[in-house]
Amino acid sequence: MKYRKLGKTNIEVSEIGFGVWTVSTTWWGIKDDQFGINLLRQAYDSGINFFDTADTYGSGKGETILAEAFSGVPRSKLVISTKFGYDFYHNDPGDRAGQQELPQNWTPEYIEFALEQSLKRLKTDYVDFYQLHNPRIDTLRKDEIFSALEKLKKTGKVRAYGATLGPAINERQI
Repeated sequence: MKYRKLGKTNIEVSEIGFGVWTVSTTWWGIKDDQFGINLLRQAYDSGINFFDTADTYGSGKGETILAEAFSGVPRSKLVISTKFGYDFYHNDPGDRAGQQELPQNWTPEYIEFALEQSLKRLKTDYVDFYQLHNPRIDTLRKDEIFSALEKLKKTGKVRAYGATLGPAINERQI
């Protein structure tokens, strides 16, 4: 496996990462949690150390399945990326059969709340890479978001942050 630095950080990531979405929802045909855990472990055993999830994947399951798969693995051996922004805590997603956007919340209070929930599910005290999940351009212009992320970085709960710009789910205004 080849490794490289994540952006301008000192975080060393495998060039191949594992998108946990595939094993934390049933949208891709994987319905057996143990099968998903085995895939995660096989990836790790093959040298993959970068695992990308989001709090909204399976309404938290993407994070809990990582914690379960890697209990006993030294935290320093894993690079965990998770995302925030879709407020499934206050907007019940129900049983989503596919991609459907939930309302987003970008307040500093929500960002901190979402991180604390993710840390609990991941059973860790920090996230390596914390990402805004599909923000619009106007969101990326809000200084208070990045001030909140800098604050979390200074506490050590977030090592680095960024934004993931995903595919259009519905037509978007950008």
